[in-house]
Amino acid sequence: MVTSIAAARGGPARAGAALRAELGELMADGARRLCDHPYYQGLRDGTLPGAALLHFTLQDSCHLLPGYGRAQARCSVLARDDRQAAVLSRMATGALDDCTARLAGLHATAERLGLELPLPAGEEKPPIAPTTLGYVSFLGNATAGSLGAAIGAVLPSAWLYMLVTDDLLERHDPGARYAAEVVKAHPGEFYRGMLADFLDLAEQVADTSSAAEQRELVRNAGHAVRYEWAFVDAAWRQEGWPF
Repeated sequence: MVTSIAAARGGPARAGAALRAELGELMADGARRLCDHPYYQGLRDGTLPGAALLHFTLQDSCHLLPGYGRAQARCSVLARDDRQAAVLSRMATGALDDCTARLAGLHATAERLGLELPLPAGEEKPPIAPTTLGYVSFLGNATAGSLGAAIGAVLPSAWLYMLVTDDLLERHDPGARYAAEVVKAHPGEFYRGMLADFLDLAEQVADTSSAAEQRELVRNAGHAVRYEWAFVDAAWRQEGWPF
């Protein structure tokens, strides 16, 4: 009986490569769907309603990014060696530090565009929206199990962020309303290097995982890609609770 991708493909060194290729196809499809979404189309050409941009950034900075950073920190606890722990800890620290930076940038953006932040009286954060709550809860649950399941849950956000911001930078209208925000959102080459380390780590995890854990990694990655799209769509719709 074949017990792992490695056995099926001729040795442990090929399990991670096969999984990375499978995930690459999943991310390419997810990135295409995201870049075709009206939210990102509007960000590129300047037609995005300001309220949608505020919804996205507040939900991301106040709720999703902190949840993601904590999920990455839990991954570092599950790491199988010190190098894995270091890579995952850097990802966690970067996400958590980014929360403060993005909120500070949002205030400057809102002032430049003449937008009022939709915050409850006396509050610094908006209530967590339904889709955001679902995504954060998924990240928490997925990172409470095996390392493979945890990596599958957190990898898509990092990978798609690079793919989508690359596309935004390449195709946006430099004279449009949100051109400055598009340029500022791109994480740069340092982040691309961090992502490369993260992808290498995912391959290594696959090489040393059971077939069941490999399947769980891919399954969670699929869930996370759909949550990424749903989060963007919720911002486009300016989603809130019915009561």
